[in-house]
Amino acid sequence: MPSRIQSLDKRFTLCDTEKRFRKACDQIVLLNQKLGDVQKRYKLAKRSNNRAFRYNLRLKLAAIEGARNMYYDYAYIKADQVAQLRRDMF
Repeated sequence: MPSRIQSLDKRFTLCDTEKRFRKACDQIVLLNQKLGDVQKRYKLAKRSNNRAFRYNLRLKLAAIEGARNMYYDYAYIKADQVAQLRRDMF
């Protein structure tokens, strides 16, 4: 009986971890799209030599890249956890 409970616990943990991994991947895709949009706006500001907008957009780029990198790290950790849980279960 305890082994069955442990098996169910691992299965629930696996489902939860996979869900979190997929959500992190979705967020990375959205951040990549947002990063592309801001980069386009930055290039337009650079071409028009608009320094005030360039500075503001550079700050946005840095913030988006930082958030994206944190999601990459989180998704990498969750992927390792999913792989480990699958090895343990099967």
